[in-house]
Amino acid sequence: MSGDLNNGVQVSIPAPLTLIQRLKGLGSGMPTRIVLGALFLWGVVLVGPGIFKWLLLDATFSGDAALCHQNGGACWAFIGTKLNLILFGAYPPESLWRPITFVALIAAVALWCLLRVRHHTTAIVLWVLAALIGYLLMSGGLFGLESVDRARWGGLPITLLISIAGLVCAFPLGVLLALGCRSQMPLVSVPCRLYVDLIRSVPAITIVFMTFAIIPLILPDELIFDKLFRAGIGLSLFTAAYFSEALRGALQALPVGQRQASASLGFGYWGSHAYVILPQVIAHSLQPIANIAIAFVKNSSLLMIIGLFDLLGSARSSLYDENWQGFYKELYLFVGVIYFVICMYIQHYVASIERERRARLYQ
Repeated sequence: MSGDLNNGVQVSIPAPLTLIQRLKGLGSGMPTRIVLGALFLWGVVLVGPGIFKWLLLDATFSGDAALCHQNGGACWAFIGTKLNLILFGAYPPESLWRPITFVALIAAVALWCLLRVRHHTTAIVLWVLAALIGYLLMSGGLFGLESVDRARWGGLPITLLISIAGLVCAFPLGVLLALGCRSQMPLVSVPCRLYVDLIRSVPAITIVFMTFAIIPLILPDELIFDKLFRAGIGLSLFTAAYFSEALRGALQALPVGQRQASASLGFGYWGSHAYVILPQVIAHSLQPIANIAIAFVKNSSLLMIIGLFDLLGSARSSLYDENWQGFYKELYLFVGVIYFVICMYIQHYVASIERERRARLYQ
């Protein structure tokens, strides 16, 4: 419906039915939000005091298991007693300074990356160097350090080492797979497509176990990798398929003009992808990349099936002590907080990169 004013300007007036529907839409969500908010507050009031009492008021922070059972609250004394086993597994107590140094180095690199968001290349180099230094430090055999069998490694350093090394290897492979799936040559695109579809059709635990079991069968004895490397290879192969799909979607959404512009500037296939296409594709895929990285960190807990005690595996091994049985709730809550901090850091770091990128675009 429209009407003419005296000055000749035509103004569009919404139909009565459309206007009524809009007014209803403005208020339709309000009762729902009120009800959900009231239910949330009711839940907090109902269970909040009990949880707070169990966590802190009735908790036992020092003492033995008998005192924990007597108080009835959370037994944080169990976490304190088994802290070294939970965080570092069966690593020799006299050499615990080595995994502690590695974890501290990772924390320092993580903090630097948050403070220097723009330095992406330097951040990648620092993560790789930190993982390499941590591996050499924990292995020993150099600079007078006593060698430590990798069977005694465990806990948080294993989770961090596998996560960093696996993601660094999986992402370039995912880029190549994404480009291969988009290739115009069937000899390249078909195998890449089959690989991605096959990997995405099976659980991660299957890939880890098959990698662990098959590599010794197809390689000579002198070339068989340690099970730590085999676990990293399995998770990297699995994660690369998901990186490929995240990047392939962004490649398809990229305007054709970007490829034509890079070609007009004289870039070849690899030059145009390295300097023009892939930077834009990665920038538009940061959230999917963060989700895949978080999933990788959580999938590291699957290493228990091949005898590697990551953070969750080392934590579970502490429950075998007959003197401290029955305190699994505290244990899983403590480990869950560590995983939560790692995953929230990844999400916050990616969000910082996105904010920095938007700030540069609007400068």
